[in-house]
Amino acid sequence: MKRKIITALICILILALSVLIAAGMLYSPVQVVIDPGHGGSDVGAQYNGRYEKDDNLEIALLVCENLRDMGIEACLTRDDDKFVELKDRCALANRRNAELFVSLHRNSAEGANGVEIWVSSDSPEADTALAENILTALDAVGISENRGVKSGYAMGEGNYYVNSQTDMPSCLVELGFINSETDNALLDKNMQAYAEAIAKAIEETL
Repeated sequence: MKRKIITALICILILALSVLIAAGMLYSPVQVVIDPGHGGSDVGAQYNGRYEKDDNLEIALLVCENLRDMGIEACLTRDDDKFVELKDRCALANRRNAELFVSLHRNSAEGANGVEIWVSSDSPEADTALAENILTALDAVGISENRGVKSGYAMGEGNYYVNSQTDMPSCLVELGFINSETDNALLDKNMQAYAEAIAKAIEETL
């Protein structure tokens, strides 16, 4: 009888655990969350058939791979071409108690080129240090122009959602302008090197 009761309790425990995992309520902590901007129906900026969402995902996968090779626990907000709400990206990082959050994007503007990184306007030193480490590492590989670390939001007041709604140090990396032939050529040539540089900068920040 006791054996049956114990077996039944174990089955109930396993079932409850499965339900929690399926519901997304139980997560192991990670050190870093890498966020490939846009995805699915949200293509982001585009130029001559090139979509920002694709560039973001390609380098994000490489960054995550490099981090894991370094022994750093990392996860992605998306690992394929799907749409993910901004609030869900932030919620994932917050649930998993990540130490750092890095969002990867491409920029777009007429006659502009180079790399810039955005942090929250009220960010602590840790956010700026993360951004500066990444920008320095990318600059060492080779970028068309170092546009610096900036705070706030490029298109008005406030901050980028992913910077304001994450509980950990975060930054949004604009990896060159998608309508700049120079920046596109550099990204295509240095994709792996950029990914390694970002991963090493994250390791340094941790």
